[in-house]
Amino acid sequence: MKINMLNNNLLINDDTINKQTTNTGKSNNFLSYLKSALYEVDALQKEAQISVTELVLGEEEYLHNTMLAYEKANLALQLTIEVRNKLVEAYQEIMRIQM
Repeated sequence: MKINMLNNNLLINDDTINKQTTNTGKSNNFLSYLKSALYEVDALQKEAQISVTELVLGEEEYLHNTMLAYEKANLALQLTIEVRNKLVEAYQEIMRIQM
């Protein structure tokens, strides 16, 4: 079982996602898109961290490159949080529907 960590708050369990995607048809596309988007956000976070490290060590000449990497990672994380909030909101609304 492989677990990847994203910003110490969000855990992605690859085995669980893979089992869910093989059991359902159309959710496979959504889950694979969601999974790839989360990996992209994680990559942006790591890229910003590397850029900060390079800046501190003197390997990066320009501060604006580090700031751009940080802002990209920050915006991607904010978007991810908003999408998660909307998904939770939609789920809660569905659960409120009386049958």
